Parts: sequence; structure tokens; C-alpha cells
Amino acid sequence: MQRDSFGTVRGSGRTLSVVVLTAISASCAADGPENAVVATVPAPVETTVPASATPTTSMAAPSTTTTTTATTTATTMATTPTTVPAVERSTSVGDRRYPTLGATGLDIEHYDVELEIDPARRSIDGVVEISGRTEAPTDLLAFDLDGPDVDSAEVDGASIDVLVEDRELLLPLDRVLAPGDEFTAVIEFGTSVDPGPSFGPDAGIFVSADGLWSVNEPDGVSTWMPANDHPTDKATWSFRLTVPAGDEAVANGALVDIVADDDTTTWVWEQDEPMASYLTLLLVGDYDFVDDGEITVAGDTVELRHVVLSDDVDALDRYLGVTRDQMRFFAELFGPYPFDRYGLALADSQSGLAMETQGLSLFSVDDLDGTLGPLQQLLLSHELAHQWFGNAVSPSTWDDIWLNEGFATYAQMLWFDEIGLSTLDREAELALLSLPPDGWPLSQPTDLFGSVSYNGGAVALHALRQVIGDDAFFLTLRTWVAEHLDGSASTDDFQRVAEQVWGGDLDDFFAVWVHDPDGPPDRYPLPAEDQ
Repeated sequence: MQRDSFGTVRGSGRTLSVVVLTAISASCAADGPENAVVATVPAPVETTVPASATPTTSMAAPSTTTTTTATTTATTMATTPTTVPAVERSTSVGDRRYPTLGATGLDIEHYDVELEIDPARRSIDGVVEISGRTEAPTDLLAFDLDGPDVDSAEVDGASIDVLVEDRELLLPLDRVLAPGDEFTAVIEFGTSVDPGPSFGPDAGIFVSADGLWSVNEPDGVSTWMPANDHPTDKATWSFRLTVPAGDEAVANGALVDIVADDDTTTWVWEQDEPMASYLTLLLVGDYDFVDDGEITVAGDTVELRHVVLSDDVDALDRYLGVTRDQMRFFAELFGPYPFDRYGLALADSQSGLAMETQGLSLFSVDDLDGTLGPLQQLLLSHELAHQWFGNAVSPSTWDDIWLNEGFATYAQMLWFDEIGLSTLDREAELALLSLPPDGWPLSQPTDLFGSVSYNGGAVALHALRQVIGDDAFFLTLRTWVAEHLDGSASTDDFQRVAEQVWGGDLDDFFAVWVHDPDGPPDRYPLPAEDQ
């Protein structure tokens, strides 16, 4: 993600810190409550629930019962211990920054989303069918929900009494699901879109002059529908978006059907590659769809499908060739493009903000306005690089955000060097000089989307390249994507990949460049060949 202003915005209990990178950079930061929410629900069986041992779950502990046995000759008392399996009732994955998000013990496999959207009234009425499996015994399904009203819910065809506590939608079951059991929850809900502030204090759906747009990083999806809203639980998605006739509705994936009625049109999209919820795209307005054919990169064929406001179609032309060039360049460095399709979405969204929505990156037409200078080159390269770093491999926790933003920032530096707009050495040195004195360590930044995550992450990568050399460095990046494709991974996971590829211990390097609470050194290591 990128944003081009500098300042701090406070709202809704969150802090947004925005920074300027080497040329321009981005963002928003948000810190959640200090402690995770633990569900309190009616137990369907008689169990004793002690205080939770962790901040993420409540457990029904083993218990014993006493059985009395009588005979005609004597009365005896016998006790027979009966063990009740522990039941996990998770309402969090235990993310330090966002301790209420997600739920362990659930593996969501598919979201089938049906939305009726009225941009004029700013209303959304929806039904979502959430299919998945349990990974631990549980009698509770918990989904993130922050705002929408829930009209009804059922699980596997049975109606459920809905409970809403803080940011959690709780669906207590009348039975215990065993690990591996399948479930399908169907939830009807409604919400309205706040006409107030743009992206910053909050993520989610926003009002434009003629429609709606969205940026859902880090926790925006749960502001307009129930979801397991954390990047550790990826799923496939179907979208049926019904809007007034004359409007187009855009989401991730392939446009597979358009159903027109007298007053409405339903746009059907299928996202059949696993996607983290924060990468969801939703646009409503007057858009054109541009088919730019296919491109073969690293032996794979990728569809190029773009979306642009109808009045700005000509502006898109300037970026079609650049996008193809960038895809070839990055595929050579990072490995095959990880998805079936890619495109640019030029929307009436917030100026200065871009988002790596999976397979269809979001840009403002105020930024991609038909010109092609440093800003446009930076935005295009940064968001495309995220398809490898952030989308194909997502962060295990939001503290690992440098694995997204630092990598994409380093990729834009590589692109600037490739096209002669700057040199890698100059960009790396400028990034090092720009680092703030506080907000560290990189592995746990104070501001989620601040300079530490962006420039600090790029600096750490350049230093790693100096230590292990070009061949091992780029093989590390390719291995990182290949080994964790369609999943999520952590800073420790990245260190393990780098050590595996290089064949040496990097504890000291990561201690200094990634984990030091005082930040990194003020100069890079000597290149490997000079050591």
C-alpha cells in the first residue's frame, strides 16, 4: 500500500502515520486493544470453563462424574471418571497488534458473498455463506464483525441464536465439531457506508462522487461483512454484486456473468485462488473493462484485465506497456507471477493512495492521470511487486508487515535502477538516511505503515544482499515465494529460508538489522566479495 502525504490523523481510537519514502510512500497505522477478546457463550454441554490460559481461546476442561450403584444386599458407592474432551472457543489468532482479529481452530475455505448495493442510499444488504473446516474441537464459530447488523444466521441448515460481543459475531452450536469436520454458516446482514472520512482512521468501504470504493487493509472487510479477518486464513471467494442499472460492480477474480434486470444489474466474480480478506476489492460506479490480452512470463501465461472509470479510459493506455515490462522484470527476479491474472483498477478513490488488491491493484485516477513520471513508475512497480510479497505470501502477524512493504519498496528501487530513473545504490543510501530515530524494531514497528516498515524493510533487504551476495539473495526471494505460496509466513520463516539458501547462520544479522529496538546501523555492510 502507498500514500503520498505526511502527517498524523487520529480517529476511532486509531493512529494513522503517513510518510514520504524515497520518492513517495504510504500509509496507515492502527493499534488494537492490548488484550484479546475471549468468548463468553452458553455451553451446550455441562462443562467447567476455567480462566483461559491464553488470550485467544476459552477451553472446556476435562471433568469427572460420580455414579451410585445399588444392590439388594448392600449399598456401595463407586466413582467412575468420565473425561470430556477440551473444547476450544477461539475469538482471536493472538495477533499482538490486532488481538481481536481472526479465530484459531477454523480454516475458512470459501466465502460466497451476495450484496445488494445502493450507492445513493449508501446501503448494503448481504448474505454470506462461509464454508470451512474445524482444526480443533469446538462448539462455537466466531467471526470478526465491526458495524453491520446481523438479521439471521444458520449453521448447516440449523438456525442459530446470534450473539455479538464487541467486534465478534458468535454462533454457539448445539454440538461439538471435531477436528476436520466441515461446516457451512449462512449469515444475513445489513450495513450503511459512512459518508465521513476517507481511508486513514478506518479501513473499509468509502463513498466517491459517483459510487463506492474500498481499501480493506488491515481489518476493513469485517466493517461490512462477517469474516475471519486475518491474513493467516486465506480462502477462495465468489461475489454476486447487485447494483442499480447503469452502474458496474467490480471485485477480485474473473468476471463470469452479468445478469441484467429492469432496474438492477448483478455482476458475478469468481476469485478461485486463495486470498487474504484484506486484499478484497469492491468498486461501484461507471467503469469500463479493458482486455489487454495475455503475457507470458517465466513460462506462465497471465491474463491482463483492467478496469477504469469510463471518462478516463485514455489515461490507462499510457500504463499498459509499462505494466508488461514490469511483469517481465519482476518475474525474472522473483519467480513466476503467482496468479492467473493481473490488472490496474483506475478509480475515483482517494488521491495519493494505492492498494495491492489481489490480481487487480487499485489506483486513483488523480495519480494515474495519463502522465508517466517518477510517481507513476513508483506506484505501478510497488503494487505489482506486492502480488509476490504480501499477496502470494502474506504476513503471519501484522508485526511482520515489513515482509510486505519493505519488499515492495525494494522492488520499486530495483525498477528505478532498471529504467535509469535512479540507481540502486543511490536509492538504498537515501532510504538509509531517511530512517527515523525511533519506532523500531523492524520486526515490531510502532507505526504499522510508517517509514520503519517501508524504508527500514528495504534497507534490511539491501543489507542482506550485501552479506549473502546477489545469487543467494534473489534465490532466497524466489524460494520464499515458492515455499509459502498461497499461505502466510513470519520474519523467523524468512530468516530460515535465507539461511537455507545461503548455507550459513544469520542470527547476528537479523539481531542487528531486523530485531534491534534502536534501529539498524548507519551504514551498510561491505559487499560479500569485499569481506
